[in-house]
Amino acid sequence: MIVKFACMKEFARLIFPYGLLLFLLAGASMFFGADTPMTGFMFSGLLLALAGVALIIGRAAKLPMAIVAGLALLALFIIYDIVAGRLALAGPDYAVLIAACAVFVLSEMSARKFSDTSRMWQLMLAVFLLIGLWAFIDFAVNPEFIHGRPRPYHQDRLSAAFLSANTAATFFGVAMLAAAATILRALTKIVSLHPITLIESLFRHATIGVMTFMFAAVCLLLTASRAGLAFSFICLMILCAWDFFARRGRASEVSGMSTKWTIALVVGVVVVLGALFWVISGDVAGARYADLDEDANNRFVMYSAYWEAASEKPLMGHGLGSFSTVNNMIMTADNAHILATQGAAHNIALQWLVQTGWVGTIAMLSVLALIIRTIAQGLAQRRRYKTYLRATLIISLFVLFHGLVDYALEIPGFMWWFVCILGLGAGIAQGSARTVSQAPSGS
Repeated sequence: MIVKFACMKEFARLIFPYGLLLFLLAGASMFFGADTPMTGFMFSGLLLALAGVALIIGRAAKLPMAIVAGLALLALFIIYDIVAGRLALAGPDYAVLIAACAVFVLSEMSARKFSDTSRMWQLMLAVFLLIGLWAFIDFAVNPEFIHGRPRPYHQDRLSAAFLSANTAATFFGVAMLAAAATILRALTKIVSLHPITLIESLFRHATIGVMTFMFAAVCLLLTASRAGLAFSFICLMILCAWDFFARRGRASEVSGMSTKWTIALVVGVVVVLGALFWVISGDVAGARYADLDEDANNRFVMYSAYWEAASEKPLMGHGLGSFSTVNNMIMTADNAHILATQGAAHNIALQWLVQTGWVGTIAMLSVLALIIRTIAQGLAQRRRYKTYLRATLIISLFVLFHGLVDYALEIPGFMWWFVCILGLGAGIAQGSARTVSQAPSGS
């Protein structure tokens, strides 16, 4: 009876608030990324309400330092915009950013309090898998429509409910890397390289991870995002190499299979699956690389224009929510054919420089650096779940790399997912601070 009660208590902790958080994030992803003022306010309000209830019930003693710093900076910018008379335009963006703080608090608090981190990670992968399944089926059945409405663009590329194939590529790249972490942990339990035993072991120890990885990889290819494909593959190789070499040639926990054979196995599987998925995608992905030169020239024109716009107000920027106004102001006869259809700078650094200046951009990077530092410290200290911490850092690298050429971080429905993973990483790192590692690096 006591054991049953303990299990029910653990299940309740998994569902509230973490399960509800994932439910809201999935809803935002399916609701066109919550990329309108109305949906942004709606999901921001729900996330803030969930965080408020969770903090009250959980009796949280204090907020994470990064969140305290982030909220303080947001408060200063809100005051500045009130004085400047531009708060109404910036309101939706502030709501989304404050909600991001709530997402971080919820995921970080859940990871610190829940004893089985693997279940939390797998629950997140299950949500990724459901979104990937829906996106794949939706694209296969009728790629020209979404939720019964015509897609405005990218009709020949998978874009899920984000409408942008490039944003979908960032999302599925993150899902693939997160799934890879579960597979890497499962590889330590492989007892033989025999194909049947290998497949059986992977599916037994990482069923959700394998399925999520495969569907995320297929969806990623069907987005035909050149940068998304390149950066995700590079980051996957980095994650695999880092995780294996961190074991320093240590034998498998069960089988005694050496690291070099495990590396060869993973590289071989990734190459074979990559080639297979590329063939399955047909010429959707390959044809996109033929237009690389033209797109690179267009990006150069865009970046030059937005850099000049940022230079006009270098300190505090033009204000959050001002991008469309600024875009119209800097449009000329020479660049109108490129800028007229843009809703973002396709570069997160330039986007923030234009809207918040150097002060806001440096502040944002400083908050991110605090979070990364916490995760890195946990990676150096803890004995278990180190693969998840490595994956969190590599996911951050991937998102920032892709953010230099695209705008997924400007979409609330994706940005909140990224913040959720950062919160998980920070919570995992801090939740086991009491288990300081004296042993070799583990999984």
